This record gives sequence, structure tokens and C-alpha cells, in this order.
Amino acid sequence: MSLMLLNMSAKNASGIKPAYISAAEQLRKNAKQWQAYNSVGNCVILAGPGSGKTKTLAIKLARILAEDVQPPRGIACITYNNQCARELRRRLSKLGVEDGGRVSIGTLHSFCLQHIISPYAHLTPLPKKFPINVASIDEVDRLRDQALRMTIGDERWTARFDRYRRDHLDRNTPEWNSDDGDAARAIEQYEFLLDELGLIDFDGMVLIGLHLVQNYSWIRKALAARFSVLVVDEYQDLGHALDRIVQSLCFDAGIRLVAVGDPDQSIYGFTGADPSLLRNLAARKDVEMVQLQMNYRCGAAIIEASEVALGEERGFESAIDEPGAIYFHERPKGSEDQADFICRTLIPEALKRRAGRKQRWLRLVGQPRPFLKWCLANY
Repeated sequence: MSLMLLNMSAKNASGIKPAYISAAEQLRKNAKQWQAYNSVGNCVILAGPGSGKTKTLAIKLARILAEDVQPPRGIACITYNNQCARELRRRLSKLGVEDGGRVSIGTLHSFCLQHIISPYAHLTPLPKKFPINVASIDEVDRLRDQALRMTIGDERWTARFDRYRRDHLDRNTPEWNSDDGDAARAIEQYEFLLDELGLIDFDGMVLIGLHLVQNYSWIRKALAARFSVLVVDEYQDLGHALDRIVQSLCFDAGIRLVAVGDPDQSIYGFTGADPSLLRNLAARKDVEMVQLQMNYRCGAAIIEASEVALGEERGFESAIDEPGAIYFHERPKGSEDQADFICRTLIPEALKRRAGRKQRWLRLVGQPRPFLKWCLANY
């Protein structure tokens, strides 16, 4: 979905302040939010939970589009999932940003497919059948299992297969075959089967998008001509391929970068997420780093406990008068019992304690247990 800013000049004909300027006044009370809002170059915003990062990001995007980006150029915003994209669109709508053509908000997969692969892939020697269609979940499972049978003879390699494909991005290096030759052969066979049918899967969207922006300078220039700014939300969860795309578009092609994330919240290591990528990005000399340290969600006791758990001081402060309370529940029977207790007892009780909290979890309870069990067992 694309968006454009309506009536957002610093002062319109009626003399009424644009919505983003009025909203920005709320950020003045928080020095770090105000700094993030006013930054004009490459910027990494390190924002913990409850720090107001989505609010800050939405107001900042509205300001950038009104003041920094000259039409017809616009902004591309990459989010972790569709739910994050919908939330950002909702907040921007309240600031006067409606459907149009100057802001593109979506997942990394949709960005690669819509803005890189679809317009440019057929103009390169990429050995693909065009037009490329997106494979269904059933097609992905069937072709992956077929490739595993043809190369390894075992269909139970799915997690190993997916992780290797996301982590090993350089197919022309010796490491592609030497690190795990079986996985490399299975992946190549799977991608061959996809190509034969003119299909692409979600990981393939990112891998092909990366290949195109890294190897074709004219594609980078074309994207830079369209998008003046690239915004990435939840950077810590998006992995090595996204990081390389950012390096190519922002530090080679000159697109301005605004990245938001929190290395402490990275829990998707099994999908290739690496929190060190965000830390390295924030440490660059050509990037301004802003850390949002005020927490509007948790009391001081909760913040202190979280820093103890992290083993490092982060300098977080609470904006809440109540200190909060910490409860310990012993569940000695292992991760299965812990996951069950959290999903069936703790979360429903927490939802009931405060009016307005989403009750949808009560209908979904039990479904997140396999993922939660994995997290408890591996972190």
C-alpha cells in the first residue's frame, strides 16, 4: 500500500498548523524523542518496549515527507510484518497521511517484490521465467520436500534447510558448499524446481532483491531516484539480507536511512535475525544514534529487574509513578509446563486485570504454545 501526505506544508493557506507539528509538541517533553524527531541525516533509533517509538516514528515520517522530501520522490518504509505496517498506516492517517503515491509501507518481502523484482528483474540476465508468480504454502512445502528427497533422502531437514539459506548469502564463495554441502545441494535443487514453474517463495523475494541491488548499480540509482528516505522498523528482527540491502541502498546509493529497533528484543534467531547488525549500524560514524530511554509502560521495579536480567545497565527511566510488581511462579516440569501456564493462566489473568486490553488472546490461547515452548527452551 502506498501513502501520500495531504495538506502538510509547514503553514497552509488557512494558517492552521499541520497535524504533525501539533503532534510533535508532545515530543518536546522527552529530549531523546525530540532529538530523534529532528534528526536530518542517517539515524538509528534504539527504542526499548514502551518507549513511544511508533509514535515518534510516525510523527517523524510526516515531518520528513512535508519538509525534507521534494515531490515526486517519496519514502519507503519496511516493517517486520503486516500487523506492524497496518499500525503505522493507522497512526499516519491520524496525521493526515492518506492513500497515495509518495510513501510505501510494507514488509521486506513486499518491498523486494514490488519495488525491485517486478520492475527490474526481467531487464537483467537473471535466469528466471517471467512473469514470476508467488508460490503458495502448499507449493513451497511440496517442492522443498521433493528437493530434500532428491538430494538427501530425508524430508526432516526443514529448519536446517531454511536457516542455511538465510545465513549463507554468497553462493559463489567456497563456504557455500564447504559449510554444509548437503544443505547447499538441497537448496539449489529446490530453487531449480521453483524456477521451472516460474515461482518465487518469500525467502526468494529477499534473496533475489538483494542480488539485484548489490550487482546492478542502475537499479540502486533508480530506487534512489524514487525514494529519498528508507525507513526500517524492528531492524533487529530482519536479518543479514536486509542489512546488506540497506548497506547497498543507503551507503552506496545515498538513500537516507532511518532505522528503529532494539537489540535486546531480538528473539527470532531461528529465522536468521542477528541483533549485532543493529548495534554495528548504530556504531557507524556516518549515522546518528539516539536511544529512547523513557519507558511509558513499566514501573521502576520492572525496569530494574529487566536490566538485571540483561546483565547490563541501559539507563532506562520510568514515566509511571507506580513501581510495578514482580511475581515468581515455579514450574519445575520444563518448557512444556511453563508455556502452558503462561498461555492458559498468566496472560488471561493479565488481560482481565485492565480494561481495554485485547481479549483476542482468549480465543487464540493454546496456538502460540509451540513457539513459546521453543523460546523457553532455547533462550
